Amino acid sequence: MEQQFTHPLEKKLIDLNLRIQKIFLYRVLQKTVLTIFPFALIGSFSKTIQLVFLGKNGLFSNWTDFLSDNLFYQIDDIFSAISTMTLGWISVIAAFSAAKYTAKHLKRDDQLAGLTASLSLLIVAYTYSRKTPMSFHSAVLGIRGLLFAILLGVFIGYLFKWTSHKATEPDSFAMSTNMLKRTEISIRPILITIIISVIVSDLVNVTFYSNLPQTIITAVSSTNPSTQPFLSLLRTFGLGLYSIIMSFLGWSGPYSTGVNLTDTSSALNLDYALNHHTAWGAPDLFNSSTLYHTFATYGGQGATLALIIAILWVSRDHDFINVSRWSLIPSIFNVNSALMSGIPVFFNVIFFIPFVLAPIVNMILATIALQFHLMPPAVYSVPVGTPGPLVAFLGTNGSWQALVFTVFSLFISTLIYIPFVKIAEQVKLQDDISIDQGGADDEK
Repeated sequence: MEQQFTHPLEKKLIDLNLRIQKIFLYRVLQKTVLTIFPFALIGSFSKTIQLVFLGKNGLFSNWTDFLSDNLFYQIDDIFSAISTMTLGWISVIAAFSAAKYTAKHLKRDDQLAGLTASLSLLIVAYTYSRKTPMSFHSAVLGIRGLLFAILLGVFIGYLFKWTSHKATEPDSFAMSTNMLKRTEISIRPILITIIISVIVSDLVNVTFYSNLPQTIITAVSSTNPSTQPFLSLLRTFGLGLYSIIMSFLGWSGPYSTGVNLTDTSSALNLDYALNHHTAWGAPDLFNSSTLYHTFATYGGQGATLALIIAILWVSRDHDFINVSRWSLIPSIFNVNSALMSGIPVFFNVIFFIPFVLAPIVNMILATIALQFHLMPPAVYSVPVGTPGPLVAFLGTNGSWQALVFTVFSLFISTLIYIPFVKIAEQVKLQDDISIDQGGADDEK
């Protein structure tokens, strides 16, 4: 295999990744992300249908006009339930998996550890409300709470190690006795976990009811008009970079919630376009709408539609190709959770560089094109679920220059991803060989 690693950077990345994969926490992260893939895949299709076809402002919402109101709401409720219980609660599954893998590695009761982690996350996310007694903070349970859920699961796995004895071998002829023995061994970490979770839950609810998170996000991400375009540009790139990195880590950034045309800068651009009947000459060229949401999110955070194209173009790995094919349709409509967990991209050191670099390069190219008036800025609102490569075209009210630039920037993003796809294939092959030989199997 060594003769295939020709470039120095390629060798360094492969060596670094193989060393990191020996770290137990990293292997738990990767296993957990792969475990949630089937649920993320189903949830991605369901969410795509809900946003694009059933949403009030969806791209193809008019296609359901022939349905009666009763039938429409029934269908909407079904897909809403599927989306909520898969993508919406994906972190509950992640917490279970992370705790189970950790406890099993530490020779503790992995099933009870997993269940305890799921219960802990639900307690932390529980909303204290008399009006809606069974509600949860969705940000904690969804894909944006993935990092917290995995770390929580790992912590609980170690808590079982610190406060309980090794798990005993089950006796199939004495089920009740076994369960009582398992309870006796694991009751202490379960009780400690519940107490800690209640304390954290109380802090979370105080924070949310003070509306502090939303206040901070609104204050940070809102773009105010500035007489200095450089400061606006620097702000957009800074918040964009932070949002991209947080998305890679399964967390939430200021731009993770989608396009916001209600901020002062975007509203000013839209008002100009409506009054002058053109987007050319809009006052603020560099904000989240004109740069980040238009050119940095092809297929979702990280411009991952380019990753799918790169895999289908150059990859020979059966798993990569299958995941890309399964994830293609949701990713076209900017729902990339399945791709992020199936490759996986989440926490994958190989894909960190292109995940950050591709959207940033797109934004730099867009900045140059806007500065030299090679295309107008995207100032108009677009339907929810509009494919990433069409956002600029529709957001500029049909500018062919914006469409040509989009195709060009998507091609550049694909070229950025291609060498890392090849590196990831080599790392995966090396890792598979080591697992087959028993050298990296941490479950033994």
